[in-house]
Amino acid sequence: MNLQVARAWRDLVNSLGSWQLWVYVGLQDIRLRYRRSALGPFWVTLSLAVTIVGVGVFYSGIFQSEVHVYLPYFATGFILWAYITGLIIEGCLVFIQDGSYIRQLPAPLLTYLFKTTWRAIIIFAHNFVIFVAVALYFRIWAGWAYLQAVFGFMLLTLNGMWMALFLGTLSGRYRDVPPIVQSSVAVLFFLTPVLWDRQAAKQYSSFVDFNPFFHLIEVVRAPLLGTPAPLLSWLVAGAMALLGSSFAFLFFSRYRRRIAYWV
Repeated sequence: MNLQVARAWRDLVNSLGSWQLWVYVGLQDIRLRYRRSALGPFWVTLSLAVTIVGVGVFYSGIFQSEVHVYLPYFATGFILWAYITGLIIEGCLVFIQDGSYIRQLPAPLLTYLFKTTWRAIIIFAHNFVIFVAVALYFRIWAGWAYLQAVFGFMLLTLNGMWMALFLGTLSGRYRDVPPIVQSSVAVLFFLTPVLWDRQAAKQYSSFVDFNPFFHLIEVVRAPLLGTPAPLLSWLVAGAMALLGSSFAFLFFSRYRRRIAYWV
């Protein structure tokens, strides 16, 4: 086991050292995906913006909440939800979709994880324009709290990466995992305070506290909206990042040599 961990650690170091490779390939993936498109990745942003405005205005009336309160809350949560779930869903295919390269090229396997993460960050950066527009329209300014949001985003990304690494390794062996994850994510959306506010469901507040996705989103959403994230959310997000990363890395170390045969 120690030898396997050492090899996986070497894989990690080599992947970080070859950052220029996965940065370039990630950008190329975006260009190829949206080639001959006038707006490129902004088509995703435009679709997300239309959904946010339509749902935000409509559901603010259903929940009897002021638009200037509900719309920024929903917009921020929805953008972050799209980021973390996109990273998880794409993470299931992190090795499968590049199976031909894995079998032919001697590149470190974690290079593909970093490429997928970098690609998700690029898409998130495009979608973040929506939050900037909403913040300007409703005159939201959080000041120094934006630094907390940056730290929260780092925690969110780290948690998304270890989930992608674990699910990507597992999906290489069991091809039923990606559709199961995709279906589960669709259900989790309605169980996580994105469309609805936690304060509007006080009777279920204890249930929300056990939802890890709420805490992952809240450490970014709350600072962006100018309110401090609960200490519990910071503790949960930090503990998940530490324990989850350790577990996923050990799991990857255990099955790293088999991935090329699986995909």
